[in-house]
Amino acid sequence: MPRLPFTALAAFEAAARHGSMTRAADELGLTHGAVSRQVGDLEKRVGVLLFERTPKGLVLTGAGRDLARACTAGFGRVNESWERVASGGPQRLRIAAPAAWSALWLVPRLGRFLAGWPGLRLDIEAGNLDRPAEAEAGWAVIRYVRGGDGMPEGTTLSEEPLFPVCAPSLRDALRGPADLARHTLLHFRDSPDWSLWRAATGTAGIDTAQGLSFSDSVMVMQAAMAGTGVALGRPTLVLDALESGRLVCPFGPVVSIGDRYVLTAPADGQGRRVLRAFRSWLIDESAASLTRFERLDVAG
Repeated sequence: MPRLPFTALAAFEAAARHGSMTRAADELGLTHGAVSRQVGDLEKRVGVLLFERTPKGLVLTGAGRDLARACTAGFGRVNESWERVASGGPQRLRIAAPAAWSALWLVPRLGRFLAGWPGLRLDIEAGNLDRPAEAEAGWAVIRYVRGGDGMPEGTTLSEEPLFPVCAPSLRDALRGPADLARHTLLHFRDSPDWSLWRAATGTAGIDTAQGLSFSDSVMVMQAAMAGTGVALGRPTLVLDALESGRLVCPFGPVVSIGDRYVLTAPADGQGRRVLRAFRSWLIDESAASLTRFERLDVAG
């Protein structure tokens, strides 16, 4: 069996996971040039391009995706074995999940889980991508799935309908959907949520293209809490802000569009003990959040 270039494969795997030579170099403690040379040498060795170098960054080729999945899964299994073998070494939990869900829902609750796992090493990687290699390597993987998309294999953590939210200072000026025409709409750039809500409610006279657009849902919620305009909220992302009074729902209805958060890995009964415990805790916390949201009696 030929000797594999493990150093180059490690550099390639990090660059593929981050989509950046610079971030890979930071993780590995190398220079950008060193990582770039390792990846270039690997491409020469296999005789195919693994990345397309574009103005927006690195894009994996078909061959690159295949190799990246194998590397991430393989290195992950080695790392898991290392941690099991290393006597007294800390346990580790790695989570791949959407950034907004992680920031607005998971992180505020995470202390309750960590309290039962002193010394646990935790890594959270943001992103809403299918991650079969990470799942195989023992990660907890959560995805946001839009209505109409195929349902991935996994456990639905929450359904995510849409409803208007704003700062308390704007509530008195928002008596009904028609009042939206006189307010700034706040948009998550990659989502047609306002168009979907308008169509589902039959609301006329509103230009859903106007307003401010943000590349991150967290920024949308921050702008809404600051009184900049009106956003569309989802239960998981706005529950804490509604309970604390930082956001209010001025009117309904709540519109179901089929969106949901799905735990795609681990499957029930699979994974290390900490992974199984996190899965159980996550499902229980999600159910508790649903109960809390229902008690708010958001405008219907």
